[in-house]
Amino acid sequence: MKRLLREPLLHFLVLGIALFLAYGWLSRHGIVAADRIVITQGRLEQLAAGFEAIHQRAPTASELDGMIEEAIQEEVYSREAKSMGLDHDDTIIRRRLMTKLQFLSEDTTPVAEPTDAQLQQYLDAHASDFRVERHYSFLHVYLSPQRHGDSLASDAQALLAQLRKSDGTTDASNLGDPFLLELRFDNAAAGEIAGQYGADFETALRTLPTGQWSGPVSSSYGSHIVLLRERKDERPAALSDVRADVRRKWINEQRERANARYYAELRKRYDVIVERPPAMSDSSATAAPATASR
Repeated sequence: MKRLLREPLLHFLVLGIALFLAYGWLSRHGIVAADRIVITQGRLEQLAAGFEAIHQRAPTASELDGMIEEAIQEEVYSREAKSMGLDHDDTIIRRRLMTKLQFLSEDTTPVAEPTDAQLQQYLDAHASDFRVERHYSFLHVYLSPQRHGDSLASDAQALLAQLRKSDGTTDASNLGDPFLLELRFDNAAAGEIAGQYGADFETALRTLPTGQWSGPVSSSYGSHIVLLRERKDERPAALSDVRADVRRKWINEQRERANARYYAELRKRYDVIVERPPAMSDSSATAAPATASR
């Protein structure tokens, strides 16, 4: 018995039990503090600024107290959830952490402002993404299918003949039927015209002769007699036309490359083991190896 009492292991065990019981008693009586949560002055300013951005005024004292309590509740739940391991194997949390780390890597490796030569090189390599679409300048006279009924086609031909005889002396705005949209367009983009009148109308403008009244041209509204004044065909863009768009895409591409390099460096730190089922390994001759090492 005396020999057992002299065992260091027994002394360590007894001391551990005593400390555990003492800590529990002290905690129950408020002598030992729980984990500390500090709402700093900076955090208070952040809460107040967020409130003011939404409500366009500073929070009252009671509103600020409510936000403080919400922040405390969030911190309490967050700590308890982590202590229970609830953050493990959670896809949403993992993706959120991945996104935050990507943003952090972008902040630490800012992309330098591109030179004109770099932008031009990017534009040359992606010319098909930056073409200037067709533009049209034209007048038109509208004929309503509801007003003309079965005589729409013959009335359109009569109006076309009248306009062609006028040699531009007739005020076309007084002809045709009332129309809510514009009757005159100056240097309007093809996409704008197609969006308002339909793709078939814009397609017809591509082949109309300039400088004379033509038609009838059908749209989603009815028939139109059109005087095409000018057509600028689609062409490759010059850098001066699309500088802002080219710059934005160039910077995005540089960021994507920086993220790829950052991930590649991180990836080297890990030995990855993929435990594939036998059936999956047998069915795919090109499957990745089961083990990838640094």
